[in-house]
Amino acid sequence: MTNSVIYATKKGSAEVYAKAFAQKKNYPIYEHKQVLSDDLIDAEKIYYFASVYAGSLLGMEELEKKVPENSRLTILPVGLSSVNDHEKLAEIREGIVKVFPQAKIIHLRGRLNKEQLKLPEKLIIKMISKSSRKKAEQEKLDIEKAIEQVDTTGSVDYLDLAELVNID
Repeated sequence: MTNSVIYATKKGSAEVYAKAFAQKKNYPIYEHKQVLSDDLIDAEKIYYFASVYAGSLLGMEELEKKVPENSRLTILPVGLSSVNDHEKLAEIREGIVKVFPQAKIIHLRGRLNKEQLKLPEKLIIKMISKSSRKKAEQEKLDIEKAIEQVDTTGSVDYLDLAELVNID
C-alpha cells in the first residue's frame, strides 16, 4: 500500500502545498486531470489539495470517480478564508462531506495575485471588495479583507508551508 498526493489548482497555491508535501513525504504526486483510477488502486491514504472557488473545491467530480473505496482520504481546501470565517469554512466542509463523508478535512490559506485573474474574475473581486468596504471593519470576514487587499494592492499571500508539518 502506498500514499498519494493529488492537486487541483487554477492559480497555483494548492500545487505549491501539494508539491512541498509530496516531496517531504516522498509520495507520488498527480495533477487531478492526469491521475487515473489505476494510479490510486493501491493507495492506502490519498491527500487531495484543491483550490476553493465560490465555496466549492476544484475537481471534486473527477476525484469522486477515481478514489478507491478502501482509501483513507484527507482533503485540503486551499483558499483565502481563515479559521475565523466559520460560515465559509462550514460551507466548504458541507460540500466535501456530501461527496466524501469519511474524509479528514484540513483547511489551508493560499495566495491570489490580481494579474493572474481573467476579466470576469477581476470583476467579481471588484464587486466583493466594493460590498465589503460598506461594512464596519469588525463585521468583515477575513476572506473579505483579503479580497479587498487584492483589489487595492494587487495581491495577497497567506501561503504557509509550515502548516504541512501538522498533516499526517
